[in-house]
Amino acid sequence: MTDVLVPGRIDRDGTVPRFAPQPIVVFVVLDEGALRLESVDGYGRLEVRVVDSVALDGVELFADIEEEGDELALASQGEQLFGDSWDRLRCSTIRPFMDTGSKPGEGVVKCLALELESRYWLFFDPTWSFGIRIGNAEDMRRWEREYGDRPE
Repeated sequence: MTDVLVPGRIDRDGTVPRFAPQPIVVFVVLDEGALRLESVDGYGRLEVRVVDSVALDGVELFADIEEEGDELALASQGEQLFGDSWDRLRCSTIRPFMDTGSKPGEGVVKCLALELESRYWLFFDPTWSFGIRIGNAEDMRRWEREYGDRPE
């Protein structure tokens, strides 16, 4: 993987333009294509799809933002999340978290964790009020302690 992209709006009402993340959809950029992660089921689950390219179409909030006259942009989080000047990392483990509403055959899971070759974990939690929270191994462990063994 080469990057993690978070969409958001650019608010130009102030003196300095401000980027406001809207992480309903997050993209994990691969050497070819991307993983498209979308918070679905009322922020209750994560839909994971492989896509050919990054695109923001098909999300009502993003259409509303453009209709309001604000700009959409993608924030690159790879450098912050990967650390240590990595420009590309292999994923060594994919760990989906399931609940009774998960539909793995359709790419719908509760949460998703990816272990990178740097021994760093990325944890994608769609249950956050504002969309998908991108966390690390500690966030994954906290989620497991709080929610991992409870059926929905």
